[in-house]
Amino acid sequence: MRALTATGATVGLCQTYALPFAWNVGPPGRWWEPVRRSASRLLGAALDYRAGPRPITEGEYAGTYPGDRGEFEELLWREGFVRNPFSRLKVREDGPEVGSWVTRDSPLADRQLHLMLFPGEDGVDVYAHEEISSVNPLLGPAHFDGADQRVALGVTLARERFSLETRRPWVEPPEGAWDESPDVA
Repeated sequence: MRALTATGATVGLCQTYALPFAWNVGPPGRWWEPVRRSASRLLGAALDYRAGPRPITEGEYAGTYPGDRGEFEELLWREGFVRNPFSRLKVREDGPEVGSWVTRDSPLADRQLHLMLFPGEDGVDVYAHEEISSVNPLLGPAHFDGADQRVALGVTLARERFSLETRRPWVEPPEGAWDESPDVA
């Protein structure tokens, strides 16, 4: 599995940085979302459950952007975020996420800030965590294993970077991984 996840990270690195065009990793790259939903479901069933959909936790909720999704995705793009089409699908009680975006200091950075977008009432609900980079081939296996994920840091960084409102019930984010959130059964 380690070789496969390192290969996946290499593919993600090439997809993101060899084709850094808006139609691929920017707002017009929405065409990736149905591909990602299908791929995550298929890989989770056929290969490893960790590639399949997982529930988002309210501990990962950073806030709600008070505008439409297109506007927020344009803002993310201007702020240096890129679409993350190889991300494991996150789901909420009302359906799957509608976007996955990351920012890294460089293509081979060790860490990334990962934002997951869900449709909200009159806005975009933003969930976040900070984690090992998914596209660094040397770190791909650790990312896949969920090693050293930091939900609280990701939520803090997202709230510092963007004007987010608290519209959903607030759950204190865990310092560690998503599955340490108090709302995980």
